[in-house]
Amino acid sequence: MAKAAEEVTQLTPELIISGKWRTSKLQKYNIKAPVAKTWPGKKHPYLSFLEEVRTKLVTLGFKEMIGTNVETSFFNFEALYTPQDHPAREIFGIYFVKAPEFGDLSAYEAAVANVKATHENGWRTGSSGWGYKYSLQEAKRLILRGHGTCLSARTLLSENLEVPSRYFSIARCYRPEVTDKTHLSEFNQVEGIVVDEKLNLRDLLGVLSKFAIEIAGADKVRFKPDYFPFTEPSVELSAYKEGYGWIEFGGSGIFRPEVTLPLGVKEPVIAWGLGVDRLFMMRAGIDDIRCIFSQSLDWLRRKEVI
Repeated sequence: MAKAAEEVTQLTPELIISGKWRTSKLQKYNIKAPVAKTWPGKKHPYLSFLEEVRTKLVTLGFKEMIGTNVETSFFNFEALYTPQDHPAREIFGIYFVKAPEFGDLSAYEAAVANVKATHENGWRTGSSGWGYKYSLQEAKRLILRGHGTCLSARTLLSENLEVPSRYFSIARCYRPEVTDKTHLSEFNQVEGIVVDEKLNLRDLLGVLSKFAIEIAGADKVRFKPDYFPFTEPSVELSAYKEGYGWIEFGGSGIFRPEVTLPLGVKEPVIAWGLGVDRLFMMRAGIDDIRCIFSQSLDWLRRKEVI
């Protein structure tokens, strides 16, 4: 029986120098054979989406608002005309900071005085106020911000505020929510305000529609009346995508005079706070918000870059 010729799988320097490569049988390779999958590094798909949202807003002429995750109750609530006995300020509605418990509002004494008077008797806003005795100590209470709208309050109070102007933020927010497929205790919110003396509700609806259709990829949107202590009228935005269904994105409205006047702003201000996590869910076809922050390498590897 003839001995099978030994196949060479690797062309070595020894074979070349000795000349044995001329008589050696080289193994054939199937260049069409499947190879092992490789997973190159890439940016997290959700981070890429947030960068896209930021870029689009900047392109539309918006300036970004930034701030810290720890906020005073004054900017998170009172400056937004939310009374100090509101249920959202209880331990089941917000996270309190254990130490230090209180912040410093000495740099905002005039605004605090205006807000205090507005809450107690309406000040110069034409309102009757909430009719309770305002606590300065409670206003200093430190919390984890519960929404990005506190950044809007700070911006309206800033001496650098421009009129007309557009501002936005992509803010990490915290609430003691029960975690499920549409809620997390930590979430991101895209917050925006437009300050202009010619603004009306139609302008607000137009901005919201652009968000849902151009950024989330929705097929259609719908609006319904809502209530927030700091806006009137107030509107809730929901969007629909074929094969996905309807999903609520968040609230919006026109800031009440009880918000703008104490902060020194006389022009109308339209504002919105949308759950950007949910925007991404619709864009990426995800039905569980927990997938966004999953540590599953399989999901991250297979998720296409948007």
